[in-house]
Amino acid sequence: MSLQWISILLGTLATAGGIVGILRPDLVKRFAELFPRSTIPAWVLTALCCWMGAKEASAMNMGAVDVIKPYIPFIAVGVFAASVIYMKELLAPRALGGFLCLVAVPITRTASMSGSPLFQVLVAAVYLGVIYGIILLMSPWYFRKFYTPLTANEGLFKLVAYSKSAFGIVLIVLGIFVY
Repeated sequence: MSLQWISILLGTLATAGGIVGILRPDLVKRFAELFPRSTIPAWVLTALCCWMGAKEASAMNMGAVDVIKPYIPFIAVGVFAASVIYMKELLAPRALGGFLCLVAVPITRTASMSGSPLFQVLVAAVYLGVIYGIILLMSPWYFRKFYTPLTANEGLFKLVAYSKSAFGIVLIVLGIFVY
């Protein structure tokens, strides 16, 4: 996928999320309340993480342990099964943190190799997602700590929703006209 389409896709997602927050804040607040203990999103995000991790591991040079590359898909399935069965604290925010860390790899690779001007805007946004992802991986309860002030203060909630929409529009404009 090209940097142009990545930027347009991320911009569309951010704009749509911001517009939902502006028009239907009750939906966003309800989602923020239910997400931390949801098992289905945790399983879906964990499956995505296992698939993305297997894809990246298959593409990298492993040196002396390159011989395990044919077994990586089976290892990924085993990791998913073990995560779902044995991890009592497989929380959706933790899986979201892993997803945010893993999705940054192909985006930053595409951006750095594109040679496009202002690719750093997209990379900076993705790195902020990585920092948030690391926090969620280590401490999934920070999901609530980050969103509680936003859901409690109506003015702050609207400001964040408008800011998210504006940043999404910036990414769409960059994707269409710059990248």
